[in-house]
Amino acid sequence: VQPQSPTIHATMMLGLFAVFKTAVATAEAASMDLEGALISRVPSGRRRRQEFLEAAGPTLLVLTFLEDSLRVVQQWEGQMAFMQSTMHLGYYLGATLLFLSMLVQTVGSLVVLHAALVPSAKLGLAKRATWSLLAFTIVQPFMYGELTNIDFLCRSLTLSGGLLLCTFAQSKQLASRPRASQWGLPQSNFAADKLQLFGRLMLTLLFFFEALAGSNSGGLHSLIEAPRLLPAVTAVALIAAAVLIAVGFKTEWSALLLAGGLVLLDLFWYPFWSAPSYRADHMRYYFFQTLSVAGGLMLLAVHGPGAIALEKRAAEKDF
Repeated sequence: VQPQSPTIHATMMLGLFAVFKTAVATAEAASMDLEGALISRVPSGRRRRQEFLEAAGPTLLVLTFLEDSLRVVQQWEGQMAFMQSTMHLGYYLGATLLFLSMLVQTVGSLVVLHAALVPSAKLGLAKRATWSLLAFTIVQPFMYGELTNIDFLCRSLTLSGGLLLCTFAQSKQLASRPRASQWGLPQSNFAADKLQLFGRLMLTLLFFFEALAGSNSGGLHSLIEAPRLLPAVTAVALIAAAVLIAVGFKTEWSALLLAGGLVLLDLFWYPFWSAPSYRADHMRYYFFQTLSVAGGLMLLAVHGPGAIALEKRAAEKDF
């Protein structure tokens, strides 16, 4: 057997080196593809979450209005008796108010719901419908004589905050479309930021009330007389989350955690399906209203706290 020449050895070494280099390049390319795939999933997951919240938020927000309009139809005689005997309104005036409330809530809710689920919907019309629901929310305590009911007023103001955030979201989407109409965002960015701020602050009223004086969480005032662990933890958690939302810090996750917790507590606080008949109607009203507040929190999570917020200023300071 003849010994191999140096040329053959060199050729073999070059071949092995080429194979090794190709293998390394292939491994690096595969690693980069895997890293890119993992990174691309982050915005994709965030986008899916935003799309879900943009649809679920308005849907939950209008549930209380649909439920209330259905109650007017189902309990027409009782509602008329209340208007006449308690509110001292005439038959025709009482009937007109009830019919208008049913009409505004049903039509307004369906228009808002259609805009949330159908991308090509007319957002200008949806925004007017949201304002009509906001007007009804303001009139409702006067209509039913609830001006001295602090719990009812706090819930109405909290729901109004969710509706303000809904109008902001609709305006933001409308302004992003070509040829946005006059129902788009206010010309001044500061005006839009104030709308977002007012909605955010009003959305926290119910949680401060429940934490300090609410009958469900026990309220801090009752813990002084009879300390209990679960009501104390609930009250502290409500206050902490509400403060974070009010000042606009870690708003997205605070709103999401509060919305999720609110839905779970809603099932525990207002199980109207198993309540006695004399309490079922009351608990059903509060059950759906609580879900609507959770819908407002979802809108806050997806659209952010606006420019008047601590997290916005912290980001500007870091920049």
